Amino acid sequence: MKYAFAKAYLYLPQTQLMFSLKKTLESRGYFSHTIRLSEKSGHIITKASINGHTGRFIIDTGASATCLNQDLSEKYQLLSEKMNQEIGTASGSLIPQIAHNNIMQLGEWIDNDCSLLTMDMSFINQALKAEGMRSINGLLGADFLIKSKAIIDYSGKKIYLKN
Repeated sequence: MKYAFAKAYLYLPQTQLMFSLKKTLESRGYFSHTIRLSEKSGHIITKASINGHTGRFIIDTGASATCLNQDLSEKYQLLSEKMNQEIGTASGSLIPQIAHNNIMQLGEWIDNDCSLLTMDMSFINQALKAEGMRSINGLLGADFLIKSKAIIDYSGKKIYLKN
C-alpha cells in the first residue's frame, strides 16, 4: 500500500499495515474481536454474548438499533416492554419490545448497561436460509457501533472496540 505524507511516499506491506493498526489501536485502549465476512452475502458476522448466552450476530452498519430475535428473549433472560412507536424494517413497519440493563460482551469488550430491541426476525433468517446461510440471533446496529467506538478492519477480519 502507498501512503503520501508531506510529499514523501511510504510503502507498507499489507501485513505490516495490519500489525500497525492493531498495535496502534490496542495502545489506545481498544480490544480486537474476530469477525467473519460472509462470501455469499457480504455480511459481517460475529459471536456476541448477552447476559452470558452466546449467539451469532450480524454487524449491521445500516441498522440504527441492536436487535434480538424475540423468540430468544427467554434464553437471553430479557425483561422486555412494548415500545410506543413503530420502527421501519426491511419487511415493513412493526412495534418492537425493548429490554434495558443487559450485559453484552464481544471478546474482552463489555457493556454492562445494554438496551436492545426484540422483534420478529424470521424474515431475516428466511432470507439467509435462501442464500444457504445459517440463521442469526440478532443484529448489532449503530447504537452498538457508536457506544463501542467501533473500527472495522475488513482486510484483517477484526472489529476494534473500546469501553
